[in-house]
Amino acid sequence: MTLLDARVQGRVAPSIAGYETLGASYERAAEALAINDMADLRSWQMAVQRLADANLGGATLTAFLALSEAWPADRSPAALAAIGQSAATIGRHAGSAAARSVIAALPVAWRHLPEASDRSAVLASLESLAELAPDCLALVTGRLGALLDGAGPQGFDAWISGGLRACGHDRRQRRAYFALDSALSRRLFGLGQDADLARLDRRLAAGLTALFDVRAPIRPIKAVEDLPVPRRASFAGGLPRLPEAYPGLSGATTDAVYLAAVAHLGAHLRHSRARFAVAALKPVQIALVSLVEDARVEALALAEMPGLARLWRPFHHAPLKGETASALLQRLARGLFDPTLADDHGLVAKGRAMFAAARGRLGDPAISREIGSLLGNDLGQMRVQFNPRTHVVEPVYRDDMMGLWDFGDEAEAVMDDLALAVDAARPRRQDEETGRNRDQPAETDDRQRARPAAAAAVEDGVPVAHYPEWDHALGRRRPDWVTVLECPAPITPPAASGGSDPAVAARVAALARGAAIGRRLCRRGLREGDGLDLEACIAAAVARRAGLPPEERVFHRVMAGPRDLAVVLLLDLSESTADPGPDGRSLLQVECDAAAILAEAIEAAGDAIALHGFRSDGRDKVRAYRLKDFDEPMDVVIGARLAGLASGQSTRLGAAIRHAGTLLAPRRAFRRVLVVLTDGEPADIDVPDPAYLVEDARDAVQGLRRTGIDVFAFGIGHGPFRALGRIVGERRALRVPGVAALPARVMQLYVDLKK
Repeated sequence: MTLLDARVQGRVAPSIAGYETLGASYERAAEALAINDMADLRSWQMAVQRLADANLGGATLTAFLALSEAWPADRSPAALAAIGQSAATIGRHAGSAAARSVIAALPVAWRHLPEASDRSAVLASLESLAELAPDCLALVTGRLGALLDGAGPQGFDAWISGGLRACGHDRRQRRAYFALDSALSRRLFGLGQDADLARLDRRLAAGLTALFDVRAPIRPIKAVEDLPVPRRASFAGGLPRLPEAYPGLSGATTDAVYLAAVAHLGAHLRHSRARFAVAALKPVQIALVSLVEDARVEALALAEMPGLARLWRPFHHAPLKGETASALLQRLARGLFDPTLADDHGLVAKGRAMFAAARGRLGDPAISREIGSLLGNDLGQMRVQFNPRTHVVEPVYRDDMMGLWDFGDEAEAVMDDLALAVDAARPRRQDEETGRNRDQPAETDDRQRARPAAAAAVEDGVPVAHYPEWDHALGRRRPDWVTVLECPAPITPPAASGGSDPAVAARVAALARGAAIGRRLCRRGLREGDGLDLEACIAAAVARRAGLPPEERVFHRVMAGPRDLAVVLLLDLSESTADPGPDGRSLLQVECDAAAILAEAIEAAGDAIALHGFRSDGRDKVRAYRLKDFDEPMDVVIGARLAGLASGQSTRLGAAIRHAGTLLAPRRAFRRVLVVLTDGEPADIDVPDPAYLVEDARDAVQGLRRTGIDVFAFGIGHGPFRALGRIVGERRALRVPGVAALPARVMQLYVDLKK
């Protein structure tokens, strides 16, 4: 050994249980490392000492010393020490077996991590996993190299932290996630890398333009959890759309399938001029007509550009056997693409014969319907079962056929039957006007604005949207991370609801009417006014020099324009709003009074306001309550809804802000404003990091501002509200100790809006 003196060895030796048997291994490792830098030597010795102090047993120490003895000379001793330190930390949380698995896995994975910062990030992720989900560590270390190869260090970090946040304390969900057996896990895996479509987007758009003179943006098709069939390309709505990724494909094969898919979509956009009417066609006939139409447009494209065959042919490899509906459709697709292929099945032979006979009419889409309908009848007579819910369009590059069909009034039913359009935001089909499940009987009475009780089926809310969430630790948004459920507004009879102070309401209404909000108008061409109109003055001077009588109307006047303000008032309904204030009223009552006062004042001023409430119970249950829409008057019914509110659950503010913003964005107004009434800081049951939801709410606010929506927040009560300034900005975070102080704060808000 080079610098291993008696003093250093004396410090390490007492820490190693059974040093008599491990001493030789220790000395061999130190000699093999031949560390000439005292700092590196001490780091390595500290790693050995920490492993010994963690009481992980002689086997763990032996594994690390053996790794040290075999450590390549071209690798940093500091990296070896980091493995030992991390193994000690992981062992304390997850046990000696976990520590040994890390010692075995990390050296192999190190080739994926040339940068020290990447190695540190991976070690930190593994330590977090050992602390929060020790039962899942072996699932990750067992294939650590493959995971890092597929996701990269940043994607690996995002995947680990995403699983810990998503699954919480549910052991079954955690194990499925880290085994890559859940749809969410597969969707988040590799989040740190660009999706295949994002990487190829410009190349594909250029190819579409060059081949077919189609200039249209290529839209991504988002992955949907638990979808029974894989996504395919689409041109529904006349726009080319491609999956963000094709699962199971990688490298050059991925590029090839995207190029083939975009060429296929281009052929449709050029040659599929009109959509087919579904009429009385059965699902199997729809699938066969679509298949023949695919062959027709490809034949037309190949007649113009024979080289396209090189893009499509590699994916026509269906085996010439199999009697299931899926196998026969694949064989038919291959047979129509390649007329030289020998396939003697009766259905395939008949389809090829009819298609060949119609070659002179390839420009007429009607041949696809004729041939497909007849083949569908034949397939039905063969007693071959066709399941539209599990049918997958093949070859992989072809489209989902939704762009070919006009489903008319039966669109939703047919698409559901085909299982090719899954609405991720609404797992239960709802009537768009009433919100009822279509299988429920219709109500006998007309729908009333205030219902005595909500139906049990929707008490927990109807899923209406998924929203992303910002992870400040990773510096990126987690897509479709939060689910918002819309819940019916509970009510209390108006007589039981308290009203606001009339004097306070009158004062606020006066302040609102006095605030000049809206677009300032400039009237020009006046004989008298506030100032000279420069353009009119120039025109008058030109006329004078030309010997013409000058125009005397050269003044302008600036006046207040029409009031044009749309406000969404968002109420925090979390459990903490049940706390009583100094006057004995709960903070929720103060919020409701504030909402009533502001709504009455803004309506008195002629502007539009909507009232919404929210609470959360984890990322899958952010409940939203629509208490008043823009077109509803602030009357006793709205008062009853406010009075019926109860405190409960948590405050996932970012999701509530995004949801309110989507409802406010379509509103046509000169100025759109979201006002949040809250009593505290964001929090939820599945988020231990106090800064996580604060930063997400801040990101949500910044997103709304980019769309032209202003966001303000009132902190109602006596809390410090330290996070409000961070979320909306100090000038827009208004602290209000109680309802008595509200008028001045309302005036401050209106002054800010006036600016």
